[in-house]
Amino acid sequence: MAVLTLERLLASMGFGSRKDARGLVRMGLVELDGKVLDDPFMEFKTRPEYITVNGEEAPTVEKLYVMLFKPTDVECSHNARDHKPVYDLLPERFTAMGIQSVGRLDADSSGLLLLSNQGDFIHKVESPKKGLWKKYRVTLARPFTDAQKAELLAGVMLKDERRPVLAREIEVNGDAVDISIGEGLYHQVRRMFAAVGNHVETLERIAIGPVVLDRTLGEGGWRFLTEEEVAALS
Repeated sequence: MAVLTLERLLASMGFGSRKDARGLVRMGLVELDGKVLDDPFMEFKTRPEYITVNGEEAPTVEKLYVMLFKPTDVECSHNARDHKPVYDLLPERFTAMGIQSVGRLDADSSGLLLLSNQGDFIHKVESPKKGLWKKYRVTLARPFTDAQKAELLAGVMLKDERRPVLAREIEVNGDAVDISIGEGLYHQVRRMFAAVGNHVETLERIAIGPVVLDRTLGEGGWRFLTEEEVAALS
């Protein structure tokens, strides 16, 4: 295994190439425990937990597991067309580290979005075989009736789908309706309510499996998932 040098550490964290990392060090922009580091080739016996780069105290993780409170009018794409990409809400170095959204929320939807640079994790969370329900809170254009609830729980046919798609749970929450689904089909929740004669006006994802949206983040805010949250989703 290659010796862990400061330049290798910074490159692994998305701060550019090793040449870029050497430049950051030589400009005096890298600190550890309050001390400016001036040797890009200094060696670490153990990986430090945090390092400060250009004023950012950054955990030295290579594996990214992130929760973001997605606002509306941002797209889950690196090549957004009509709105800014959701990745603009994260540190630029995360893109260099290969971060991707776990599933998507369309530009008109908000709420819990998970992101990672670990392909196995992304696949597990996205796969219906994992059995992770996705829970959404919607407001509707028309009153939600018991008949509509019964239809959704029994299953409705959606265009281009071979079998009925059903809601796993439904709860009326004041003026909103909470609906849990097991799949992640294109615009699935909106299409399901349309199939029973209603129309979704706002849609917010509030949970994926046992992981619940952290509202203290505020729209556009993010944090790393806890070890317990990662384990619950893996």
